[in-house]
Amino acid sequence: MIHSQVQTGEIARSQLDGLSVNYFKGAQDMNYDDYTLVRCISKLVRKPQSELTFVSQDWGFNYVFRCESDEVVELNMHTSIEELKEVNKHLQQEILELKQQQKSLEKSVTLLRSILESTAHGVIAVSLDEDIVSFNQEFIDMWQIPSSLTISRNSWQCQAFFENQLKEPQLFRDAMWEMKCDLKSDRYDILELKDGRVFAQYSRPQKLEHKIIGRVWSVWDISELSQALEESKQLSELRSQFLSMLSHQLRTPLNVVSFSNSLLQRHINEWTSEKTRPLLDRIQTAVEQLSKMLDDILLFAKAEAAKLHFDAKPLNLVQFCHEIVAQIHTCNSQNRVNFVSQGCCFTSFIDKKLLEPMLKNLLDNAIKYSPSGAVVDLKLLCEPEKVIFQVTDRGIGIPVADQQRLFEPFYRGSNIANLPIQGTGLGLSIVKTLVDLHGGHIDVKSKVGVGTTFTIMLPSIK
Repeated sequence: MIHSQVQTGEIARSQLDGLSVNYFKGAQDMNYDDYTLVRCISKLVRKPQSELTFVSQDWGFNYVFRCESDEVVELNMHTSIEELKEVNKHLQQEILELKQQQKSLEKSVTLLRSILESTAHGVIAVSLDEDIVSFNQEFIDMWQIPSSLTISRNSWQCQAFFENQLKEPQLFRDAMWEMKCDLKSDRYDILELKDGRVFAQYSRPQKLEHKIIGRVWSVWDISELSQALEESKQLSELRSQFLSMLSHQLRTPLNVVSFSNSLLQRHINEWTSEKTRPLLDRIQTAVEQLSKMLDDILLFAKAEAAKLHFDAKPLNLVQFCHEIVAQIHTCNSQNRVNFVSQGCCFTSFIDKKLLEPMLKNLLDNAIKYSPSGAVVDLKLLCEPEKVIFQVTDRGIGIPVADQQRLFEPFYRGSNIANLPIQGTGLGLSIVKTLVDLHGGHIDVKSKVGVGTTFTIMLPSIK
């Protein structure tokens, strides 16, 4: 049995000039044997000239007929059927190749989509008509786009969503929506969001066969980098301020040493010991001030570089505090430190090398900013799992506005600018760093003209 197909009708049409073969239009879904097929042809032929000729089972035939144009046509059905078989074979091969190409294209599209979703940046593609044609999940997550919102250039809700999040909506509008204004060049923008985040976005023209078809944008979050740069800028300003302050603070004791030494050299053989003693005392005081400044700078540098390590060991806190107070009294005879303790404070696990500069800096500041003769209180309170130190003075106090920045490096209160009180602005910053290193907490309460209380809470294991 040989199945006739539409192609049979196509060949018959090419060979039968003037013959209507519309009969074969629906033959694709119908099965005919060869005899029926020829009978169908003969019904359409005006003057048939011969009958079928059979050749065994695989028979062939020639059919001669006269068309409406009176032209005699000979139709060799065997040859036509063989040609149809060959054509069908080639078509099947082409169909198979097309299916393989389709699978390959689907695999490529899936791979490209996977790459797009795997990138760490948000990606969005915009056509020349400024329609959003593609984007990845990272873009949605970065902008926190709700699932109910349709991402489309022509959606005013979409535009409003993006622009409502930005501090400068016009920048985003120029970059994303008004793309034709700057079609050929690369573009880089920084977008600041109202919630404090900062995005960087970069785009370049998208080309297909050397023709620009749109732009592809990459967007990534640089909030941490922006914050780090801002902190670096502030730190640079602080360091510059510190160097200026340090130069001024060092110059004062150095001038004292230089001037006193000059007088001593000039009059050493003329003046008695009573007259030279004050100069020697001034030199000694200036040297101690320089030494204290250098100690603060070195300690701060070590703490900043994380070269100080927490190493808790058993420490008798009451005895330790008495020793600190004795050292303070040796250096300063005008102000007295009143020490009291509460609770069982004889032995706790504390890092002595961290605790000593904490208390010394707080006590030095308390005395420095208190009137001459005023009493400074040092209180020690011991609880089951923590130790509390309180240093209270009756000095000039700290303005509320300054309390927020009190522990910043090199920062000094606004109400001491005109006071003849020397300092680097590192003391409280050192205390805060050491407290943090110890896993503790520091708090301050102050009122201008009344006094200040610093409270340090440190964890302790008995």
